[in-house]
Amino acid sequence: MIYWKGYLQYKETIKSFLSNRQWKKLRDGIFRNFFRLQSVKFRGKLIHCVLLSEIVNNDFDSMTFKVFNREIKFTRDTFHIITGLKCYSSSDIKGLHEKENRLLKVYFPGKDKVELGDLFNFITSHPHGTTASFVGSDDDAVKLATIYFVESILMGKLKNRNVSEQIMKIVDDDELCSSFNWGSLSYETLLKSLKSCLKPNENEKEKDKDKDKDSYTILGFPFAFCVWIMEVIPIFQEKQFVNFQEFEPTVTINKDAGGDERGEMDVHTEVQYESDFRDAHLDDETENVTDIGKG
Repeated sequence: MIYWKGYLQYKETIKSFLSNRQWKKLRDGIFRNFFRLQSVKFRGKLIHCVLLSEIVNNDFDSMTFKVFNREIKFTRDTFHIITGLKCYSSSDIKGLHEKENRLLKVYFPGKDKVELGDLFNFITSHPHGTTASFVGSDDDAVKLATIYFVESILMGKLKNRNVSEQIMKIVDDDELCSSFNWGSLSYETLLKSLKSCLKPNENEKEKDKDKDKDSYTILGFPFAFCVWIMEVIPIFQEKQFVNFQEFEPTVTINKDAGGDERGEMDVHTEVQYESDFRDAHLDDETENVTDIGKG
């Protein structure tokens, strides 16, 4: 089984917490593409089949695969174009460690840290329009929702993991939040997870290291990886495994995103797709992993 612990109903959860004005501010902000997606799906078997075709190399910033005798490469450029997030700009976060974590102090008094599950419970226990509605400022409501989105969706954290104090401080600083390199943070988390998920754990016994893993968890935002797979492997268009609804504007991705054979192609920063495609066997090796990815 392949898992992703990000919460797929993040839009509904956040929208119920915010007023219409607050929701509009969040939806029109730096993460607008994610809040305009109709749905986000996790396709574990699809990811696993492609990972089995990895060509291992020393490139720490991308992954290369050989599928149907063609080499394709998943890169930082690809992630940027699909998500629309900044992946290269640098942000000055000097002195961030010394800053007070105001949001933690105000909304979680007495706590040195807060788990993602605590933040989820806070948001879901203060639905807008009820007697339990959030009583803080509009800005703070949007900031708490943003932190939940970043940790749950971009980072794919489990609810029992701590919310990053650094992320809380960055989001609380409007200027820093808008200029921060969110794309790199999410991409590097995803790439590290994809590169390591099939490898044996260091703490495993030697006799167990050669066994195939029967389950693992992907971190980061693997939806972007799935979109890339369905863009660069023609079978998904030829066999209509997936239907894309295209949005303007379109942008052109460079050759590194899909391999030299693919050349240039259109990729859309907002992709909406219907979940009517069936599991695809992308390599003969997948015959031995038919149980992985179900559920």
